[in-house]
Amino acid sequence: MKQQVRARTVTHDATRRVRWLALAASALWGGAALPSAARAQLAVDQTEVFLGPEATGKHAVSFNVTNTGGDVVQATIYLQDWSRAADGQQAFVTSGTLPHSCGRFLEVFPLSLRLTPGATQAVRVALTGADTLTAACWSIVFVESSNPAPPRAGRQIRYVARIGVKVYVVPPGLAKDGDVQDVTVERHRPDSAGDTTGRDFVVTFQNTGGQPLWPHGTIEVRRPDNSVAATVDVVEFAVLPGDSRRLRVRVPALPPGPYVALALIDYGGADVAGGQARLDGR
Repeated sequence: MKQQVRARTVTHDATRRVRWLALAASALWGGAALPSAARAQLAVDQTEVFLGPEATGKHAVSFNVTNTGGDVVQATIYLQDWSRAADGQQAFVTSGTLPHSCGRFLEVFPLSLRLTPGATQAVRVALTGADTLTAACWSIVFVESSNPAPPRAGRQIRYVARIGVKVYVVPPGLAKDGDVQDVTVERHRPDSAGDTTGRDFVVTFQNTGGQPLWPHGTIEVRRPDNSVAATVDVVEFAVLPGDSRRLRVRVPALPPGPYVALALIDYGGADVAGGQARLDGR
């Protein structure tokens, strides 16, 4: 089902300053708290960058890496491929492994950094040889640092931290489209507080176009007379071309009675995708 509703323009903010420290390796000799060297942190000023292979497109972009900690940081820079599962979990593999890898078209400079506390350095990502590209591709640039544990007796912790900037190459003329494949009502999945009560709306959205999407929307709970009993937000989520996302949204408290839940997902295209499910109030 697709609701013919005029879509709002969605602008994805990819310029906010972000710290993303993923512990890729930890506790080689576990049991102790992180050493003082773990205070060193990296920050980037963009989480996502976009390149266009056409003649007038942007063929190079830069992002800045800053050492926000109190220690000198040495880092290596490299490309990897990435994918996202329906539940939003991401996986990272060697560059050039996945079908939609941009790795063969990208050049990154420099490949290593040494940053004193407070220092910032630019990393350049250039697009080459992609003039005939007809489908979107995506990769990720990782900036990885590690603390060399000083030789000493006793248990030690060594860690590797990396921060990533996703790179999208989107040729012109690709369709922007999506569909709500399914809307169901399920028992609430336990959250971080261990709460298992209540129910969830489960909305499955598929990106049926050729561009990466960052949709958002609402779920309207309607009474039999079509009046709105409640509205809940579907916060912005990301979905790659051809992929589906399975979103869980908590069902609000409702008086007893029959209702219809109408999910409206604005993906930034010509219309808004919609789907519905029946439920009873409790």
